[in-house]
Amino acid sequence: MDIQAEINWIHQEIDKVKDPSFVEKLKTLLQSINNSTVDSDAAYNLDIENALENIKKGNFYSEDEAKEIAKKWGRK
Repeated sequence: MDIQAEINWIHQEIDKVKDPSFVEKLKTLLQSINNSTVDSDAAYNLDIENALENIKKGNFYSEDEAKEIAKKWGRK
């Protein structure tokens, strides 16, 4: 595995992201990896808050839509 190539690919994909919720989750993930003192309860609560906010905004998938999305996973 060429780690630098992988990092470059990740950078390119992150540059395409426009979803603030995803950015916040990625930030929390990176902070938890790089800082062992990050409170996992706080991260969990943040995930729940973000999810509830997205639901209020109507940003969610129906069960049928989620199943269709899941069928496509791993097919790239």
